[in-house]
Amino acid sequence: MADYSFGYGGIGSGLDISGIVSQLVAADRAPQNARLNTLESGTKFKLSGLGSVNSAFDALKTALDSLQKVDALGARTVTSTALTLASGTTPTGTADSVLTPTAGRNTPVGSYQVEVLELATAHKMLGAGTEVGTKFGAGTLRVAIGDQSVDIVVKADAALADIRGAINDAAGKHGVQAALLTSDAGHHLSVGSAKTGTENKISIQVVDGGSDLQDLVRGLSDQSLATDARVSIDGLVTTSQTNTIKDAVPGMSLVLKQTGTSRVDVSADPTGSRAAVDNFVKAYNAALKSIGAATSYNAEAKTPSSLTGDAQMRGAASQLRNVMNDLLGGLAEQGLDAKTLGLQTQGYPNPDGTLVLDATKFNDAMAANSAKVISAFTGDSGLAAKLNEVVKGYVGTEGALTLRTKGLNDQLKDVGRQREALDVRMDAAAKRYRTQFVALDSLMAQMTSTSSALAQQLSTLSAQTNR
Repeated sequence: MADYSFGYGGIGSGLDISGIVSQLVAADRAPQNARLNTLESGTKFKLSGLGSVNSAFDALKTALDSLQKVDALGARTVTSTALTLASGTTPTGTADSVLTPTAGRNTPVGSYQVEVLELATAHKMLGAGTEVGTKFGAGTLRVAIGDQSVDIVVKADAALADIRGAINDAAGKHGVQAALLTSDAGHHLSVGSAKTGTENKISIQVVDGGSDLQDLVRGLSDQSLATDARVSIDGLVTTSQTNTIKDAVPGMSLVLKQTGTSRVDVSADPTGSRAAVDNFVKAYNAALKSIGAATSYNAEAKTPSSLTGDAQMRGAASQLRNVMNDLLGGLAEQGLDAKTLGLQTQGYPNPDGTLVLDATKFNDAMAANSAKVISAFTGDSGLAAKLNEVVKGYVGTEGALTLRTKGLNDQLKDVGRQREALDVRMDAAAKRYRTQFVALDSLMAQMTSTSSALAQQLSTLSAQTNR
């Protein structure tokens, strides 16, 4: 509340003008302030309840977005067993020494025989022995790897270590690795590719230089050739620049370790697939429960919740239940009823419309007919997409809950503006009251002065009469 004092009381009247003005302004403010307080607290109360419902609907949309993806229920497990190694011996132990497989969602279920015919290797060359301390004349070497090349400047009186460093500095970013090895024959220049595959073969030539550089390059011989990985999957041959084979079987990746033959088994993972449905069920139930909490009424304490009796909340809950009942009916018509699929609404003693998922029945349904279950839940025409259309009407930039939240926040801003306007009016009222009481004080001062003068004259007149 503003301070309406002005530094002094009533000089002529003795009245506490500041106190009187403050009390009058407070009396004028009280009913309007009470109205604004009630409006503000009620709006904030509704916003708190609406916020919890909005958050629950956002979580439900996220769960439905995930379930709607075509691979949502396509979790897979994959195992591999080495059958033979390159030498023809039967491997021992449980670990597959030939390859390591991984399978993504919706990888075709089945058993695949994979024969690793050849591993991808990186090209590497090793130079002839060079006497320690040998110096080379100035020149230029051109190093090519695949379709890229770079010129290496060799300075006069360069040692073999200097040439190695120049190669690494200029060609290292292209995947060329140079090293200096030592043997009884002296120093050896080693030049190799950091990448496997035939596309990353290295070549070196002398662009400019003397016989010493020519001899150095001619002395390089292949230590390992650049080769591609080759595998046969059920008789079909696939090549790769690296020792990782991707998508020869859709969604499957094979990391090759050595030549040999393995059997790779891909099977459905009901538990992994059920996770998306579990998340949906939890989010759906949370949405209904958030509406219930926001609209409940405590009969014992006779206190309502933030949105008790709210028509929008009743409509949202009713719409979710009705659509879900229709969708469950559609599943039943496809042969995926509660007994088969394990998904149904909560029954006695709490028939509140929430969902219950029987994990065992769902796993059995996925094992028996995964394609049918996947089609029923996922994709643009599945359960998730249809229910998501309803939920999208409440969330997002144009959702009903979003727009209502914006309206309530705008209402709070309007309360703030009304408070500011009230303060201006009360300041004007205080000035008016103060002007009136100052005028009254001045008038009373004049009247007091006149009364004192009359009393003095009457006293003087009385004294003269008595003499």
